[in-house]
Amino acid sequence: MNSFPKLFIPGPTHVPQSVMEALATPQIGHRTEEISNLIEYITKGIQKVLYTKNNIYLISHAATGLWEMGLRNSVDKGVLHCDNGAFSSKWGKVSQACGFKNKIIEYNWGKGVKVDDIDKELSTGEYNVLAMVHNETSTGTMSNLEDISNLLSSKYPDVIWLVDAVSSMAGVKVEVDKLGIDFMLSSTQKAWGLPAGFSICSVSDKISKKSESIKNKGYFLDLKVYEKYYNKFQTPSTPSIPHLFGLKHILDLIEDEGLDQRWKRHIEMKDYTMSWAKEKGQTFFAEEGCRSNTITCIKNIQNWNIDKIYNKLLEKGFRMDRGYGKLRGKAFRIAHMGNIFMEDLQEYLHEFEKAMNA
Repeated sequence: MNSFPKLFIPGPTHVPQSVMEALATPQIGHRTEEISNLIEYITKGIQKVLYTKNNIYLISHAATGLWEMGLRNSVDKGVLHCDNGAFSSKWGKVSQACGFKNKIIEYNWGKGVKVDDIDKELSTGEYNVLAMVHNETSTGTMSNLEDISNLLSSKYPDVIWLVDAVSSMAGVKVEVDKLGIDFMLSSTQKAWGLPAGFSICSVSDKISKKSESIKNKGYFLDLKVYEKYYNKFQTPSTPSIPHLFGLKHILDLIEDEGLDQRWKRHIEMKDYTMSWAKEKGQTFFAEEGCRSNTITCIKNIQNWNIDKIYNKLLEKGFRMDRGYGKLRGKAFRIAHMGNIFMEDLQEYLHEFEKAMNA
């Protein structure tokens, strides 16, 4: 077994040597012209990836903290959550822990968020915020943002829309300004293809203005504090400078690949993985029409011995996912995002077949 197996889990994802070398760039001061130039470069690059003019805040902690940041800067009446997997469920628990009035629309895992359900609850007028996960990492379920965008723009223009895009940002085309997403968050260890411990959010003028009227937000998660430093292309506290250099390198790689090709690559890998699974007699955990471009969650109806396959793959130098939480062994996920290309995926699935038949 290799000391460090190649990761085909949904996060952290594979980080190649060239990216690791970028992280080892010598340190610079966090209140210098050099870092302002670096942050400006990164900000403009992320705005291109997200098709937005929104402020981009670079956060040196896990994206879990951005669940709370979005809520603390927007909720005054109440927040409507859509729970269709492990991570959307945890976001709802954050609202409860913060004491916000909330309602949770609950779906069976594998189901996408439905616009009619959102319409029904928002029509009560009790909620000024909608919070949802775009791409449920736990199940490989990707909900339709366009339908929800159309609903909000036509009937609920004052509702603030918070979107967790942890496992879709930089792997799925999401046109933030066109959709009208007010707060979209991600972390770097998924489709961005960097180590964990850093996160990104896109912040609209609408939520920024709402933040001005919110009391008792604290300091560390206050958008207005970030805005003050953003105007100088700096961060409120010392950032993870290695992650900044890594982000710059990733953005250069994205520029070289081209955005359209990047979105296409992820779709092609999804299609390849799904075809492979179908040929083996397996099916999918996520419902049709809501299957992720970055993670395929395979429902193990063939009752493969997942632990055996896992151990055989580990011997060959690959880290396999065995299913999230209660799905372990019943469903398993294949990540195809970030620094994974078609040849990597083909190699992995070839070794997977050999492990099955061993």
